[in-house]
Amino acid sequence: MPTFRELMKVAEVTFKDNTSGKRMREIEKILRKHHAYSGLTPQKATAILEDLGPTFVKMGQIASNRSDIIPKEYADAFKALRANVSPVPFSVIMETIEDSLGHPWQETFTEIEEDPLGSASVAQVHRARLAQGVQSGERPVEGTAIEPGSVVAVKVRRPNVVDQMAQDITLIKHVLALADLAHVAGGIMLTLDGLVDELARTTAEEVDFCVELGNLERFGRELADQPQVESPYPYAEVSTDEVLVMEYVDGPPINDLAALRAQGDDPAALGRRLAESYVTQVIDNGFFHADPHPGNILVREHAVVWIDLGMTGSLSSSERAIVGKLFASVAKGDAFALKDALLALAKEHGPVDHGRLLEQIGALMASYASSDLADINVGTALLEVIEVLRTQNLTLPPSLTMLARGMMTLEGVLVDIAPKASVVGIISDHVRRQMFTLDAFEAKAKELFAASNASAEALTRLPTQVSNTLDMIDRGQVKVGADLHMPRDLVAALYSVAGTVSLALISAGLFVGSSLISQTNMQPKLLEVPLLGVLGYLGAFVLGVYVIWRTLLTRHQQRNDEKVE
Repeated sequence: MPTFRELMKVAEVTFKDNTSGKRMREIEKILRKHHAYSGLTPQKATAILEDLGPTFVKMGQIASNRSDIIPKEYADAFKALRANVSPVPFSVIMETIEDSLGHPWQETFTEIEEDPLGSASVAQVHRARLAQGVQSGERPVEGTAIEPGSVVAVKVRRPNVVDQMAQDITLIKHVLALADLAHVAGGIMLTLDGLVDELARTTAEEVDFCVELGNLERFGRELADQPQVESPYPYAEVSTDEVLVMEYVDGPPINDLAALRAQGDDPAALGRRLAESYVTQVIDNGFFHADPHPGNILVREHAVVWIDLGMTGSLSSSERAIVGKLFASVAKGDAFALKDALLALAKEHGPVDHGRLLEQIGALMASYASSDLADINVGTALLEVIEVLRTQNLTLPPSLTMLARGMMTLEGVLVDIAPKASVVGIISDHVRRQMFTLDAFEAKAKELFAASNASAEALTRLPTQVSNTLDMIDRGQVKVGADLHMPRDLVAALYSVAGTVSLALISAGLFVGSSLISQTNMQPKLLEVPLLGVLGYLGAFVLGVYVIWRTLLTRHQQRNDEKVE
């Protein structure tokens, strides 16, 4: 029977659901086209999401980074959803640019190339040239001169994508509310609810290019301290929420070895610099590129350039500290430290068997124990840890699963360009260097001071607490109780052993007592021996035989794994 709250939830979602029956029929047609009702495979699910449109493509992209809540094979398959889609007609793109800027496009650009550089589910990108007098927004390096007529990349949001995504998300929530009302697969519903909430938040950020503009500005500032590592700087004055103008980066992808060598670059050195940059983003800055595939990493004039900041991850200062411990634990193969770090970050969704969890993590670490440090793949190891957590009703924050996927993608890039580079070695060096910085000493001093203060405060309260406890004991106000729960088989076995020992003692007592009686002239006698002594010997003999038989029987039952009675 549905509760009042569940009925109100369905009513609320239904009231907000402005989607038409036409969209529902479109979705049903696509599902039937791919025979979804006869069962799903990872490849079939990927094809369905592509046909359903940008909202569902984005949902699949998010899910590809959440292998903690969906099976790994589906997460791997959904990575293919990065593929380009059919471009929007150029006339529609020009109209969108003019409507967004509020003036003819010629006032901002001298030319815009018709063929797009790329076309995705949310936006497509065109190369253009700025008109005279257009200035850039916040620059990563002070004093950088922007020449008039600079070549830029113009990212334009697809028409109606915001409304369509909002309608699709409402439609998904409607379906989930109805499924929840029917009490279908509660644990799955909780997972899907969380995934849809994350989808709503992520799409709201991705369709608003002001968010990506802020990402570019922040990323540029934080890369300023990294030599020969850059990102495109934005043109804030000519950017809006649906048109983003940024520096155009002309250079080969970082995995194009022939092009890199042709322009005099050392792929191994670039790979090392790339890994150092990513570790710095994660541990020092807490703001990292969440999709580091080769197409998003270019090389220009011997510098590594990170592009496409639409998908980023953020870590708080406390999360960064725990992630540092987590990486160090993986590097050292310390299962206890890894378990503590994971539990500090994980969220429980049900009962957790901590002993089993430690055993699983220990087995996972043991599988890496025989590997060289350079052979350990941090991203894969973290994803395997996430799989272990999933079996124990634990999930990590989205930023952590995003980081694990990012690490795995990055290490895949390094295999191509710098196979000898070790991310885990770079992480170990980085964490070790951090331990000797002024900030690290200050944080450790604060932690030590807080612990000392708490210990001193507890020490001052100890005499009073002891005195109060003794007074309560003296007045009989303190009682100690114990409730021991032992298996029935164990209790039965203890009773059996106790009974056997008791009979053995009785047998020994009868034998000793009968021997003493036999030394007297007690009447009556049997064969010159007092009758009472004879009966005692007989009783001792019978009990002794029974004890020996019982002992042999118990030993036989134990050896044959039979129930001890």
